[in-house]
Amino acid sequence: MSLRKLWLAPSGLLILLLLETGCIDGPFFQLKKLNPYIQNQWQADREKVVVFSERIEELRLLRDQIASMSEQEQLDWTNKLAGILQSETSPEIRREAVLTLEKVQHRPEALAALIPLAKDKNEKVRMTLVAALRRNQEESATNTLMAMSSSDASNNVKLAATRALGSHKSDSVKQFLGSKLEDRNIAVRFQASQALGELTGKRYGGDIDAWRQYVAGENVPEPELSLAETLESMFLLR
Repeated sequence: MSLRKLWLAPSGLLILLLLETGCIDGPFFQLKKLNPYIQNQWQADREKVVVFSERIEELRLLRDQIASMSEQEQLDWTNKLAGILQSETSPEIRREAVLTLEKVQHRPEALAALIPLAKDKNEKVRMTLVAALRRNQEESATNTLMAMSSSDASNNVKLAATRALGSHKSDSVKQFLGSKLEDRNIAVRFQASQALGELTGKRYGGDIDAWRQYVAGENVPEPELSLAETLESMFLLR
């Protein structure tokens, strides 16, 4: 009986036919018998999934442990991860490698491996890099964030990089964020104002004009704290 006829047979008759013919492998038995390539391909696909999931699990395990390793072990793993970032085709694996290197980015080798990812073709990888570099005060990290804020192809990455610069305390960053207050994109202007607030401790909020005056060197009075803001600041100082 053909595969088409088996599919069309009533369920009871189908079971009998399967028992009679010894077809205990389901309605695809004949297809697999005629084309063994399908079995091989399914097996290969399963192996790929297992290998990929295992690699992700191993990188996450390494991320949990690398900060507590010896200096030499950290160096060895940093070099291995740098090699992965250069050759890996999976953006998810590259992203996991970035998250792992972030734990040891105080090492020059780790930061040197991370910086080139500013040009990674995957937006999620670049977003992960921005989050990592936010906590790194090295000049190369600061310069990379400013470059991504200015010229990244993704608006999401631009906004994230602009905001991340708020944790980089320098006059050059202050002036750079001041230039972003003139951006035509209102979201960029807002993120620049938020970053300036973190950078300077000033409380101009989203008042772009006040920030412009402040960056230009003018003495701009800060608005008085509301009752809620006063209570919040008191709580944070306790």
